[in-house]
Amino acid sequence: MRAPRPIKRIYQRLRYGAGGKATKFARRLRARRDRFVDPDRWLHGELAQRRYPNYDAYLAHQSSKLDRICERRTEKDARVAIPEFLRRFRGCTALADSRAVLCLGARLGAEVRALVALGYFAVGVDVNPGPDNPYVLHGDFHHLVFADGTVDAVYTNAIDHVWDLEGFVREVRRVLRPGGVFVADVLPGFEEGFTPGEFEATHWRSINYLVARICADGGLAEESRVDLGSTGRDRWTQVVLRARALSGARANA
Repeated sequence: MRAPRPIKRIYQRLRYGAGGKATKFARRLRARRDRFVDPDRWLHGELAQRRYPNYDAYLAHQSSKLDRICERRTEKDARVAIPEFLRRFRGCTALADSRAVLCLGARLGAEVRALVALGYFAVGVDVNPGPDNPYVLHGDFHHLVFADGTVDAVYTNAIDHVWDLEGFVREVRRVLRPGGVFVADVLPGFEEGFTPGEFEATHWRSINYLVARICADGGLAEESRVDLGSTGRDRWTQVVLRARALSGARANA
């Protein structure tokens, strides 16, 4: 059970001093930065990647997050996340021609619920969707079970949780129909002021660099980019990429 807000504020003042919540977040940010520059934790480059001993360790780590935040996430989804997703999707004109939307890394499914409320056929996939979740299937977004070309749109805000960016993008492209859209809400890169936290597995030096990597094989092309503003302490950008028709040789490969 979460502490009532007045009690929480008193606790924060006692623990962090007069700065309260601001001091708490400043300490967390310093700790994030210290972890990110640690070469034993992160392999650095234009695309930084968290060091895992193997793929099973990656899956176990990513799966463990929801168990720690499930109660808080449930309350926050209803109060903040679903209204925010409704705003984002209503403003995304690229979704106008879509009916079936697949959401990747959907956790409890706030984005799925928003899409359903707007009249879409939507389903989510996550390595840990929590118990009895009617909106999100258990699955790995690097290895989707869906047939080729079967969805009109793919949505995610979890690219920073992928193990293999190229493999992830190949799966997105595979399940999208020709002309379908990939809608990705992304955070700034580490050169743009964002520091990944405890559960991000991949991060990029800039949004431009990330988009270039996604489009590198020619299967997706950027169509639009919108500054979504800030949610909490994070600033989001929505990138829309359109799936190109595959050539005969590639389509039959």
